[in-house]
Amino acid sequence: MQEIQGIDFHDLVAKYGAPLYVYDSQVIQDNYNRFYDSFDVENLKVHYACKSLSNISILKLLKSLGSALDCVSIQEIKLGLKAGFDPKDILFTPNNISEKEYDDAIALGVGINVDNFEMLEYLGANYPDLPVCVRINPHMMAGGNSKISVGHIGSKFGISIHQLPYLERIVKSFNINVEGIHVHTGSDILDPEIFIKAANLILTVVDKFDSVKYIDFGSGFKVAYKGGGLHTDITEFGADFSKNFNGYCQKK
Repeated sequence: MQEIQGIDFHDLVAKYGAPLYVYDSQVIQDNYNRFYDSFDVENLKVHYACKSLSNISILKLLKSLGSALDCVSIQEIKLGLKAGFDPKDILFTPNNISEKEYDDAIALGVGINVDNFEMLEYLGANYPDLPVCVRINPHMMAGGNSKISVGHIGSKFGISIHQLPYLERIVKSFNINVEGIHVHTGSDILDPEIFIKAANLILTVVDKFDSVKYIDFGSGFKVAYKGGGLHTDITEFGADFSKNFNGYCQKK
């Protein structure tokens, strides 16, 4: 391939120099739409992980497609706001950060995801009316390799599923408004079966809190980096996940 959207690569290099990164907005749009259309569930919202590519033009493109944003730092939040995202469409999902960083994020009005007891207690004591999302570690190994598997027993991410009774006690003690439950098993997942298993486990957590309004399923599906490469069949997965999730909703 020597061109992108009818523009010759050599002309781009001649104009901008090399090395040069070029992104095809049509490919991004097609992939986003295919992903979104693969799921048949009510009130679906896709949150783009800002850390994967924080180019502000890409962020603006995704916003124009209807995407929300997932951020892991204050800097990413500010970049998302600069790109035009509404604070309510940004979910802050950090790991092992300071109290001040949470204070700053709350001041910016974004959604807050909490992944440890210490910060959950801090928010409960200092922001009694703040709705929060809680990250659960399902203790399931998933991902392309151990370094990008974030839902196993040795992971630093999230509150252990086995500590659910303690989580319930803290929430009740501080009268915390748990509006969301988050889970993310890992990245580069080829077999989506483990994703659905983790989802089913998290649904049992959701049943413990009447205040939950949404579930945030962090994803990390495998993509093909070249023609014929291994990848997750997102259309097939979306159909299986939707059937499973809708079945749960019908029982509620």
